[in-house]
Order: sequence, then structure tokens, then C-alpha cells
Amino acid sequence: MAYRYPYDDEEKKYQPPKLQTNRSMWKLMILRVLTLGFYDIFFFTPISFDLDKVDPKRCREKTMSYLAAFILSLFTFSIVITIWHYHTASRIEEALQRRDINYDFSTGDFWKWNFFGALILIGPFFYYHKLCTAMNLLCQSYNEKPVLDD
Repeated sequence: MAYRYPYDDEEKKYQPPKLQTNRSMWKLMILRVLTLGFYDIFFFTPISFDLDKVDPKRCREKTMSYLAAFILSLFTFSIVITIWHYHTASRIEEALQRRDINYDFSTGDFWKWNFFGALILIGPFFYYHKLCTAMNLLCQSYNEKPVLDD
């Protein structure tokens, strides 16, 4: 996307802003405990926005904001948050495939580690580690090549 400045003789290229590539599971888990779960809003909201930039849906449908899901989950016994995490895992899986990134992350990881793994208390640690790694890889790929050639 090139455009010209009125007083320049050269054409400028638009560079989209760089996305965050330093998400960490340990930071999430420690700050989640210290803030009684409210850090999730600050951690997952950028994930939903970054996912829309990295892999926009063909129908231009946006990912539901984590803040809205968080508020709705207060009234639905966390069902909305569970659905949000499932849809996000599905979108990340599709984005990894579309960008040809060889990383094993799927909705099965959500069910296996976050949902059922919570019964053994360490499952969410594995899921959030895989989620952070997958998003870091996607954002790194986006920072190197923002637009995919279809």
C-alpha cells in the first residue's frame, strides 16, 4: 500500500505496527493469582485483537472481545469464557495452518489441557504455555510478512 506525501518525491510504504511476541505463561499465572483473576482481561484482550489482524476471517467477522466474554461469564457460570477459549483455539489453529507454521496446537489441546486438565490442576499450565507459544509464533510471522499471498 504505497502513498505519496504532498511534498515528497519518493513513495512511502505503509508499515503496520509490530505485534507483541513476548507473551509468557508464567507471567499470566503469577499475575492472575496476584490480581484475583482480573489480569486475564489485560492478557487475553490483546490476543483477540491480534488474532483479528494476523488472520482476518473471510467474512470479516471479528473475535468476541475477552472483556465482553468476561463480563457475560459472571452471569453464566463461566460458560461464555469456555466458549471464547474454544473459538480462540480454533482460530489460532486455522491461522497456524494458513501461515504454514509447524506447531502442534489445536482445539483438542483446549479440551485436553484446559478443560479436563483442570481436574489434575496442572492442565491449564500446559494449555496456556501452548497458547502463548502459538500466539508468539503467529505474531512473529505477521511482523515479518503482514499480508499473505493467497
